[in-house]
Amino acid sequence: MRLFKAGARILFSRIGQVLANAAVVMVIAKTLGPSGQGHYSLTVAGVLLLASLLGGGMGLSAVPPLRQDKIRPARMFRVQMTWVAGMAVVLGVLAWLSTTPAPAAFLADHLGWRPGWGFLAALAALAVLVFEVFSYNLLARGRLVIGAAVNGYRAMGHLAVVLMVWGVGSLTLGLSVAAFAVAQTAGGAAMLILVLREFRRPLRELPGISGVGVSDSDVPDDLDRRSLLALIGYNLRRGWIGQISAVAYFLLLRLDQGLLEHFRGAAEVGIYSVAVYVGEMLWLLPGAITPLLVHSSADDGGSRRRDTTAVRAVQFGFLLTLAAALPLFFLAEPLLKLLAGGEYAGSGPALRALLPGIVLFAPGAVLAGDFIGRGKPHWNTQASAATVAVNLLVAWQLIPLYGPVGAAWSSTIAYAVGGGIMLIRFRSVLRKEKR
Repeated sequence: MRLFKAGARILFSRIGQVLANAAVVMVIAKTLGPSGQGHYSLTVAGVLLLASLLGGGMGLSAVPPLRQDKIRPARMFRVQMTWVAGMAVVLGVLAWLSTTPAPAAFLADHLGWRPGWGFLAALAALAVLVFEVFSYNLLARGRLVIGAAVNGYRAMGHLAVVLMVWGVGSLTLGLSVAAFAVAQTAGGAAMLILVLREFRRPLRELPGISGVGVSDSDVPDDLDRRSLLALIGYNLRRGWIGQISAVAYFLLLRLDQGLLEHFRGAAEVGIYSVAVYVGEMLWLLPGAITPLLVHSSADDGGSRRRDTTAVRAVQFGFLLTLAAALPLFFLAEPLLKLLAGGEYAGSGPALRALLPGIVLFAPGAVLAGDFIGRGKPHWNTQASAATVAVNLLVAWQLIPLYGPVGAAWSSTIAYAVGGGIMLIRFRSVLRKEKR
């Protein structure tokens, strides 16, 4: 019952988050046009990818030792802050490099950047990195809902800033990127404050949770006595698999936009990105279930109960995603014309091509949490890598010929492959545990 209530609260927060993000996209799309929307979407994608690459698994790897009380929270916080400070230096160097002639020309041609925008992007990437790293600390402490709630508030704050700038007629690409950076910075600061407050409280006990698929024997007893550098090395070794999975999953979602810009230009990316943002709203339910399965599947005390919960979660996520996708399939073209304007007429067919893949990947989105809970995050990495490879191969053939619709079909084919791989792996696990 507690997990169900937590899931409902996470879902409610994610609904607000995704609706606010979709509203931001629509306002920017209508104001800047397809080319400006394409540049904005590519900039945001680049920021999120950079933050994911620099994360180093510092959040995910901290969950078992914190959950098992093998290290003082203040010491783990110091380790993570040291890593974040190092990555801030890296981002500062990259921002400076973006002002040199060759990178500046490339970024201006492909992302529409002007001098100095690299520092805005670096600030946003650092804030996203902070949020992602420290949100796992809350998960380790049993605070399942707080991260989703802060995400929702961050998205609503972003929408408020964009609407304020738009209302005075000053919304440009540069101010759109600045608004994104401000929202991410506020979210990162809020996450730091919440983590510091949480670490002053006693550790909460949640039934059936003993860490993220890692038994007590897997976490050394001497962690709290190791040096700062040794602890950073420990977190990197334990977290890199999960981080690679996150990077691969992100590439799965956004790689096709990069290829679309390469072959067809930023305006086509703008048209396609509107379809993508609307279609990804359907992953609200699978996304809400995922963190709950991280916990329930980590319970080794009752494998049959764990498996039953996972099966029901997969069925639930798939059926509800399908139920939402069916009416959207028929309403896609008139709905997007209404929301984004006639310049985005091509977004409707692209969305219709995306929807089958979004539905077919819903079970995979749910199973990602189950695999982490079982201590098998590399299964997610393997499935994501295979899916990215399929997407790359198919998109290379379809995008030059069919533009946004070709990108959508390449994603649908890749999503179907990825979801199928994860379901096959899950069925093999169920068969083994029945023996």
